Amino acid sequence: MRTFRRCPQCGSENPGDCLFCVVCGAGLSEVQKPAKEKQRKCRACGQFNELDTRFCVVCGEEMVRGPKGDQRQPSAGPSYKTVALVIGMIFLAGLAVKLAITFSKGEGLSKLNSAPVLTSSNVEVDEAQVIAVAKNFKCACGCCGELPLVTCNCDMSKGSVEEKRFIREKLAEGFTVEQVIEQLDKKYGHRV
Repeated sequence: MRTFRRCPQCGSENPGDCLFCVVCGAGLSEVQKPAKEKQRKCRACGQFNELDTRFCVVCGEEMVRGPKGDQRQPSAGPSYKTVALVIGMIFLAGLAVKLAITFSKGEGLSKLNSAPVLTSSNVEVDEAQVIAVAKNFKCACGCCGELPLVTCNCDMSKGSVEEKRFIREKLAEGFTVEQVIEQLDKKYGHRV
């Protein structure tokens, strides 16, 4: 394989045994000699480069190839993934505490109004029967402007959520729609 030397003046390639550039006449021999332990020869073009040079100044070839595989330096601190994971765990722990407090106060159960309703006796109640009872009443809370019990969703004391829960419990106990209407009227009033 024939070697070439690149001229430092004009950049043209010269045969490896030339002492002067064939294009501009610049000396090649002094330029190409490495200063001991201060320069490294490029494997691709033969140009001598400073030791700390990563890429050849003439051809751009990588001067020092690192080990194959992951070349990242280990960081001194935690990674972004670790920080994100910790923040996510803190958020979930806070959410769990908030839900536990909400449910321990009894506030959370009323918010599950739209879920399938199972009573304490594990009997599912037909929502059509709940509506049949509720359409005969207005909300008894006194704060929501006495909205129809069927459409009201207020969570106040003696409000629609509490009344609908009462209706579901009585229906689950086996009472008929007419009997539950009478019981609801006695307990809450506001019959239409």
